[in-house]
Amino acid sequence: MRALLVLASALIPGLFGSPVVLPAPVPYHAFCKTLWLFGMPCDDVGSILVQQILAFSPVNVCEKCHYMLVSTSNMSIEVFHTSSENLHCESMEFILHTTVLTGSCRVSAQSSSLALTTLLDVGLNYCNLNNLLTASGLNLAPGFTELTSEWACLGYGFAACIT
Repeated sequence: MRALLVLASALIPGLFGSPVVLPAPVPYHAFCKTLWLFGMPCDDVGSILVQQILAFSPVNVCEKCHYMLVSTSNMSIEVFHTSSENLHCESMEFILHTTVLTGSCRVSAQSSSLALTTLLDVGLNYCNLNNLLTASGLNLAPGFTELTSEWACLGYGFAACIT
């Protein structure tokens, strides 16, 4: 019976064409996963995100920002964010995919708290992602759409983001 359950759990997602499988966050860590769609090339989207992350770095005398660029490539951007009181630390990742039909960009964005916290973070992880998006102006980019939910982004419904 157990082997049948394992086999079914492996086959069912494949049958329904599930999208990219991302590793699940560690239990008891608040997290947010969202999907952004843009009507522009990924090179432009990635460049704008990296510029905003660098502008929000404490190195650039941005005291309330605390975004630190960890690594970047053509397809991914990794970032750490800490609160101004250094009480919270989150790992953020942006995976950029060029769509086949239109050549536009699909970004899988994720923010996960590194400390053991309650699962409901009142939108902290969502706001980390949203603050970069809105400060960079990408939320106003042609064809922009955001896809997420309370299930994929804990605290999304309670988020009150201040850029």
